[in-house]
Amino acid sequence: MKKNSQTLKYLLTGFGLAVAAAAGTRQYKTQQKMVKLDKILEDVKASLRHEGQIVGSWIEESPHLFSQNKRTFPVYQGGIICERDEGTNQFHFKVDAKTGVVIEFSQL
Repeated sequence: MKKNSQTLKYLLTGFGLAVAAAAGTRQYKTQQKMVKLDKILEDVKASLRHEGQIVGSWIEESPHLFSQNKRTFPVYQGGIICERDEGTNQFHFKVDAKTGVVIEFSQL
């Protein structure tokens, strides 16, 4: 009987460690993704500083598939709003989710 309770303790301890490791890995991946998204958005904003004061910006947290030149790959979409004396300019961009490279940029 003593051997069974000891085996159960080891089994429960192992299960608890596996759950904790999985939760930690998930949290780490989420943090890495958010840092990358923040970095992408900051880089795009920096390239538009000459367009006026940036008053708004966004980037999607989940990528979607985009086709270009017979290739399909995941991209993040985002936008930036700049204000000048002459009015407001809106920009839209798509960024390769794997490399962080801007693959499409347009003014709306």
